[in-house]
Amino acid sequence: MGLLAATVLVIVAYMNTPVPTEKQATAVAQESVIYYDNGTTPIARVGMKRESVPLAKIPDQVQKAVLAAEDRGFEHEPGVSPTGIARALFKTATGGDVQGGSTITQQLSRNYFAGLSQDRTVSRKLKEILISVRLGQEMKKQEILNLYLNTVYFGREAYGVQAAARAYFHKDVSKLKVNEAAMLAAMIQRPNYFKTTGSPSYPAKAALISRWNYVLNGMVESKWLDAGARAQQKFPTTQKTWSDVPDTTQAGYMTERVKKELESLGIDDQALQSQGYRVYTTFNRELQDYTAKVVNKVRNEKHLSKDVRFGLASVNTKGEVVAAYGGPGYDKQQWDDAFQSAVQPGSSFKPVVLAAALKKDISLKTTINGSYRRVINEQPFTNDSRSENGVYNLLQMTQHSINTAYVDLGQKVGLDDVVKMGEEMGIPHSTPGFNSKITSLPLGPMDVSPVNMASVYSTFAAEGKHTPVHVITKITDSKGKPVKNLPWDDDAKQVFSKGVAGDATKAMQAVVQSGTGTQAKLDDGRQVAGKTGTASENKSAWFVGYTPQLAVSAAMWREKNGKRLPLQGVGGYNQIYGGTVPSELFKLFMTKAMEKEQQKDFPPPGDVGSIPDWAAPKPTPTPTPSTTPTCQPGQQPTEPGAGQTQQPCPSTTPSPTPSTPSAPPSSSGQPCDQFGMPVGCNPNIPPSTPPPAWWCNRNPDNAQCKPNTDPGRSREPNSGKGTG
Repeated sequence: MGLLAATVLVIVAYMNTPVPTEKQATAVAQESVIYYDNGTTPIARVGMKRESVPLAKIPDQVQKAVLAAEDRGFEHEPGVSPTGIARALFKTATGGDVQGGSTITQQLSRNYFAGLSQDRTVSRKLKEILISVRLGQEMKKQEILNLYLNTVYFGREAYGVQAAARAYFHKDVSKLKVNEAAMLAAMIQRPNYFKTTGSPSYPAKAALISRWNYVLNGMVESKWLDAGARAQQKFPTTQKTWSDVPDTTQAGYMTERVKKELESLGIDDQALQSQGYRVYTTFNRELQDYTAKVVNKVRNEKHLSKDVRFGLASVNTKGEVVAAYGGPGYDKQQWDDAFQSAVQPGSSFKPVVLAAALKKDISLKTTINGSYRRVINEQPFTNDSRSENGVYNLLQMTQHSINTAYVDLGQKVGLDDVVKMGEEMGIPHSTPGFNSKITSLPLGPMDVSPVNMASVYSTFAAEGKHTPVHVITKITDSKGKPVKNLPWDDDAKQVFSKGVAGDATKAMQAVVQSGTGTQAKLDDGRQVAGKTGTASENKSAWFVGYTPQLAVSAAMWREKNGKRLPLQGVGGYNQIYGGTVPSELFKLFMTKAMEKEQQKDFPPPGDVGSIPDWAAPKPTPTPTPSTTPTCQPGQQPTEPGAGQTQQPCPSTTPSPTPSTPSAPPSSSGQPCDQFGMPVGCNPNIPPSTPPPAWWCNRNPDNAQCKPNTDPGRSREPNSGKGTG
């Protein structure tokens, strides 16, 4: 009667013990992977180290190694081991430990489904047995094995055989060899004790080798491995660290930026830690690594102190951040200098004003009073140099960064339209000081991040079309199914016409060719446009420029104990401005970025707009010969300066002296001004001591223009009003 009652109780218990449907959160949680733009190289792996793979992608030798280690009768026996159960129950009855008897099906019952505690009690063991029996009846063997192989713990924080293959061998599970598969299978028994490295005599490693031999011998006994092949197996060498993520100082910055963007898309950190997302980014690994190299190169070669900081960012015409320098390393500095740091862009903001003017049909030929000192809205403004004094058209005042003319242009265009243009080109509405609409707005007094400035200039490169700056191109689940529609392409907008973009580019090409940014010229001769910027009190310096494919911003500033300091007396420079170190940094990075890109010319200018009635009158021209001489082969007419008429071609023979000179007598000992005047001047003679910035830009090798430690020599006269 007692046996019958016990049997009935077991049957009733069995009938009332369904297979759990709820899974343990830790059993199904999968790590998410963030990839570079090539879609295969990981930037980071986030969350629990597990990556589920279908059984078909797990080699048979890996499956058999695990069976040899944990359950050699799995394929033809029920989900419980009668002898193991008997041994466990006997131990319990006699006061011993509850142990053993765990087949793969039982381990899965315990570790995969919710509802079973990890307590080592008879009641828990019996419940595990009942669930295992039902599992064996309701699930196919292959399903059970697949769940087990993706769930079991292998040590090194690796759950599942795919994560284990990466953790120990830095390879995909499909590429595991027999000896490697046997070692992973051996790890399952005591993952927190076994050691794969060190001397074979070390107890933890010796125990692992013994278990490894047990697995291989079991494979032979079960006829899963030939005895001859078994004899050739050697204990494998494992990687010292488990991660297959390339080591880089910028990975932390990239990862945090991706997390921020995911949050904006509704994917929080908890989901990222557990849902097995595959996040594909815009970051190019080679260029991303190069950002740190080039910043360190410039810092070391210029002997710049540690309190000098850099922001470097590149954005392509689709709004994708190709590379960005966040700082010296996330372990040293968590604040991202490309995305989070924001400093005054100075005159590198002027092209936004230019775009607003061109969009309102104000022609590049429009002239504005650019006197050295002007009072506008009862506020005084000055240019960088007293030689910058006259009437300039929009191209010239961009080329030479004429402050007074640009402040006036901002008033003519309307600061509301300037702010609107800046926002549409990528400057956030929340930018401090941007919406104050102060008179000096065209001189860039607000704080903008390097990424946002690169985003602004990418609009010029994209011929007036702005795509919101972003770092994610695709998000899928672990099986490759897209889980989010990204808004970037839908939010792209034609901010201004291609003609406006062409005219603005023409003006900024002049900056690089013969203006304040000649240090940014690329040696291969490809077309580049851009603008220098030096902020108020010399507290930041910029060069932002672009080719037809890519926009790059290079910014530097000085910060100590949270306080911004002037860029003065560092690296042998009396002061640093946009046409020096930032332009050189831009050139180095852009040269690398364009290595694999075909040379491409900018589209032609649109010659948009007309000259408004308010344009400043040009100075009365100096009388010139009625007929411009015909140029000989290889000669070009001399480019006019502001308010000047076109000069005749240079002549290889003396010209007759006119009865009435049209210019002061030529003198080879007389220096030229910024516009190559007067006729016959010597451009190799500095116009002042020390030479002004524009002259040093054109003569960088002159001894007076090279950096030194003499505090009495200034590289760039600075009005402190936001300069070029």
